[in-house]
Amino acid sequence: MSPDEATRGLAAIVLAAGGASRFGGPKQLARIGAVSLVRRAAHLALLSCPAGVVVVTGAWAAAVEKELAGLPLRPCRNPRWRAGMAGSLRRGLDALPRAATACLVLLADQPLVDEADLRRLVAAWAEAPERVAAAAYDAIRGVPAIFPSAYWRQLRALRGDRGARAVIASLAQVTTVALQHAACDIDTLQDLDAVAGR
Repeated sequence: MSPDEATRGLAAIVLAAGGASRFGGPKQLARIGAVSLVRRAAHLALLSCPAGVVVVTGAWAAAVEKELAGLPLRPCRNPRWRAGMAGSLRRGLDALPRAATACLVLLADQPLVDEADLRRLVAAWAEAPERVAAAAYDAIRGVPAIFPSAYWRQLRALRGDRGARAVIASLAQVTTVALQHAACDIDTLQDLDAVAGR
């Protein structure tokens, strides 16, 4: 499979279902500048994933979905979002387009990850599309990450609050791409203020 062929089948799952208890409100709708975190992540996914984009919502689902209005993507609600991230991953996988042969897993709360970061991740993955490709930062291998369909069964087997990083950690061979921007995530209002002040 050529890199171009691999990329044509790449879809995305944007995880935006959490209750954000430490943030104290709908973190997905928090803005840096004029753009909300969830709309920014969805836009990046659309730029990188020609096979389609699924955004998994849960807490504040109606408001989050309204925020995504006008974007060519599929919102997918996880009514059991309180049970943890694993259920949202399963919902996202179930909603992927049939043409998808790999999926990018992206969080809504990593606001420094940009188009150039994802372009590098996709390019590295497309050179060995049978492997998982993951962001590397602070001695961590995690998301954003790309999972070929051969690994979706392992993602589906996750339970509770175990996310994609658990599957990545179990693999002997992973294509890693240094993405230090992925180390920044928004958990609190203070985190948001720090990023907005940069």
